Amino acid sequence: MIKLYPDRPMPAILRGLADLIVIGWTILWAILGWLIYKTVLGLEVIADGLTSTGHTFNGWIKQFHDAIPGGIPGVTQFLINVADALRKYSGDPLVSAGHQVHDAIIQVAVVLAVLVALPPILLFLLPYGAWRWRDMREIGSALAFVRIASMTGRADQARAVLAYRAVSTLSFRQLMSASADPVGDIAERRYERLAAAMLKRAGLDPGRLAPPELPELPAHRGRP
Repeated sequence: MIKLYPDRPMPAILRGLADLIVIGWTILWAILGWLIYKTVLGLEVIADGLTSTGHTFNGWIKQFHDAIPGGIPGVTQFLINVADALRKYSGDPLVSAGHQVHDAIIQVAVVLAVLVALPPILLFLLPYGAWRWRDMREIGSALAFVRIASMTGRADQARAVLAYRAVSTLSFRQLMSASADPVGDIAERRYERLAAAMLKRAGLDPGRLAPPELPELPAHRGRP
């Protein structure tokens, strides 16, 4: 069972603020990574310029190729070979280089964005997320414990379990803040204060557990 926030206002507010801070931190670095990605992508104009220059050279070479007069022995074939060589060693390499530079710029943009944004995000998100997950499960488990005890009518027994758990897990400062005489409370089965302290530590309102049943007073009988 999962419960996002404690019942008590102050712990719930503190956890909510912490959640907002972590979310804001994540969004901030994600935006920064996106800006770096877009900035590096701006270098695509260099690759596009190389590709455009290559296409321009190929267009000129094609016009030269189409303008070669035919039927001149030796000359026609020589000019065709020159046009093909120009295309092979000038236009096509520029087009190919433009495509390669374009792909390399995209890869560099992605790598830089990830390297800039991901480490600070994970630095906060992983430990905080793990702690919040354990915290939500702990609060949810405490709530399930209280609900089952209340539904089955074993609130007194549950209160005793919580009191013994309080004595074994709370610090001495917390223990003495909950009760002036914890040992006496346990010995005389006064579990309410210790159980309430344990529920507060678990993030629950002590009122969720049914109040202890009061002993029935004997009925007064009138004199005959």
